[in-house]
Amino acid sequence: MATTIKPVLEPCPSLPEPKKSRKNKPNWKPHQLFGFDTETTRCGLKEIRSSQFAYYIHNWKEHYMVIDILALKGWFPESPEVAKNRVEGYTGETIVFNFQEFDTVDELREASQLHYEKMLYEGQVRVKRNKKGEMKNVSRKIKRCAVAFNANFDLGVLSDKTIFDDEMNMGGMVGAGVEYRFNSSYRKYDDYETGLRIKALYLGAKSMPYVSKRGECWDIQPLARELWNAGNLATVGMTLGLPKLTDEGETSLTYGAMDAVITLKASIELTKNLEEMGFTGNADRFISGATVSKDMMKRHYTPFYLSQSQHEFAWKAYYGGMTGALDIMTIRKPLSNLIYGDLDGAYNASGQKLEVFKWCDAEWLSAYECELILKKLEEDPSLFWKYGSLHIEVEGDFDNVPLRVGVCGENSQPTKSQGLIWSKVTNYRTVMALGDFLHSRPSRLNIIKGLMASSKRNENPCLFKMCDVERKKYPKKIDGVTIIKNLVPNTWWKLAGNCLYGSFANRNGKDRTDSGKWFNALVASSITGAIRHCMWVVNESSDAYYNDTDSGLTTVEGFEKAVKALEHLDIGFSNKTSDELPDCDVALVGVVQGSKRYALKSECGKFGAKCHGLGMWYILKDGKAKSVAHDEEILEAVWQFNYPHLFGEADETILQSKVFRKFSIKSRTISNIIKEYCRRQWELPLLEVEKHGKAGNFGFLSPTMPIKGSSKMIVKASFDVESASSLSDFKLEHIALMWGMANDKKFDYKNLKRWEFDGRNMPTVEAFDLLVNDGNASNLITDVDRSLR
Repeated sequence: MATTIKPVLEPCPSLPEPKKSRKNKPNWKPHQLFGFDTETTRCGLKEIRSSQFAYYIHNWKEHYMVIDILALKGWFPESPEVAKNRVEGYTGETIVFNFQEFDTVDELREASQLHYEKMLYEGQVRVKRNKKGEMKNVSRKIKRCAVAFNANFDLGVLSDKTIFDDEMNMGGMVGAGVEYRFNSSYRKYDDYETGLRIKALYLGAKSMPYVSKRGECWDIQPLARELWNAGNLATVGMTLGLPKLTDEGETSLTYGAMDAVITLKASIELTKNLEEMGFTGNADRFISGATVSKDMMKRHYTPFYLSQSQHEFAWKAYYGGMTGALDIMTIRKPLSNLIYGDLDGAYNASGQKLEVFKWCDAEWLSAYECELILKKLEEDPSLFWKYGSLHIEVEGDFDNVPLRVGVCGENSQPTKSQGLIWSKVTNYRTVMALGDFLHSRPSRLNIIKGLMASSKRNENPCLFKMCDVERKKYPKKIDGVTIIKNLVPNTWWKLAGNCLYGSFANRNGKDRTDSGKWFNALVASSITGAIRHCMWVVNESSDAYYNDTDSGLTTVEGFEKAVKALEHLDIGFSNKTSDELPDCDVALVGVVQGSKRYALKSECGKFGAKCHGLGMWYILKDGKAKSVAHDEEILEAVWQFNYPHLFGEADETILQSKVFRKFSIKSRTISNIIKEYCRRQWELPLLEVEKHGKAGNFGFLSPTMPIKGSSKMIVKASFDVESASSLSDFKLEHIALMWGMANDKKFDYKNLKRWEFDGRNMPTVEAFDLLVNDGNASNLITDVDRSLR
């Protein structure tokens, strides 16, 4: 069925209201934490083979580390005595080493669950008979906080069953979540019951489990990644000066013990780092870089609140950044002598120049007052920052406005917003941020009214400026030498600055209609509108080929014109070509294929590219699964296949490599898909199928050709990279061909022109959703164009 795109509106989020801040409980002390890890088989079940616990005993008499290891008999050939001595050598600490073996997997899982619960609650019961003879839940107090790295995997391994909930409600937050059920350790007696069920929402960019009850598990992965740039436990160990012993593998007893030790010590050090930076939240509740900026807001900012009518008015003008080619005739055409330019600190600079932290109220303006402001700007464009909060309600015909769009059939209506385009619109009544209005090119215009912020207070410091100033105090390197003590503070202030804008635009909930605590439609829309204004100044002065939010691709001559054109706005536009092509200031040739899809090559042969839509594909290379998007040699082969006249001939060996995807189970949808694949593929009984679909299980999915008489592709699951490659019927050249032929939604490719719409009767649909990061296993060939956000 033929599809098209149509303009849509997203529902206005709830009106933010003042909320009383709750005082956080103290962070866990070192002796109140225990590092937890598991070792498993590498097959589809990821079946438990050991569990490791590391913790400190601390009192006025003594202080020492304890390591408890529970294992399947015969899994670890290394003796406990040797492992103990080796761990003491690596840590320099006295260790009490407890080792216990079990005959069966069921016995091991039961004992591990009991030990986990004992570490958490030290014998407190879950249900108890009260004085009336009724069995009632007891409010148990956490004695030690569990700490894991990639907790979804370890809790999934330990659980007998995981129950997914796409609409889990947890403390007012609603979203995809999971319940880890420890059924084996459940005990029921006459007057009490014990047992453990851990509920968690999947939050953050990596969909980490955020547990309902603080302390039942703390996944340190997002904090280690953000603060230490440590994406795996081996890098965490390097940061601490401790070896992970990766080469020894999961059957090494010392390897297992060190995983738990590194996890424990990392949680202690990360907590210390946060406290040293003045973080007022709890380290174990850290979700992402946004957590840093929200804490900054909490400490230094007193917000102002819009009325319901002002909130709804400003919301109509809120859009994200623009991406994609600026002219349909640019797409897939050879380009030469290119510079990739970038606005200097776009969000930070815009926030500072707009002085958003001084805003204390908003006031309505008449059409006449709006016209006076527009007249002043026409005479003196440098006044933009003074009036940058102006939002104007207009009606008319416009040649260039931002629109949200959805995909649907020719004769139907979209049900979901799927991104942002620039379009020609007639009969359109809407609200525009000043930055968008200045470049809307109206042919018929009626200004109705306006809304603008008022600045009357100075008690709020400018947090954008604070982050910039503070970060400069902690350079990572001086005279080429890395300053270790500055790494955390530098990263901290970078995170705070990068995520501040997001605090004003934060929307929560399954449908993204619940405003975050700091959400302010006027502030968010003014900042993004200002950035779009700056980029249109770049585009109109330089005839730019391509934009990506705050950056653009221009000719060398166009770049110089853009720098000059931005002078009246006092914002820089720097040559960042070297970010794409190391040590290069100019690209000799390039091509733009669509939104977040472009490639550049320097005179000396260096290659750089963006390839939205390929990030989920992998091939077997050098014995490992290599990402098509992140391996330079593979990525260049894809572009060479599609544009040999620009980039040369592709390596045929790479093109003939089989492609496959990864998956990690974090949702009911993916769990059911994996279970069905496994059931069909191996004819498994239902109980065995259920185990394959537990949270945390991961592996590979290989596309195979449809059976005769069917057009439906068959997908096969596997759990090692060699099998994934051998099972696949699709080669990299197939994916490269389909990807190279695909179009984004920015233009009407059927008619080779910009989109044109009638602005009347736009439907309100579901907001663009941020899906749980599960490896994109649900759709093997097509991909949602997230670049449209």
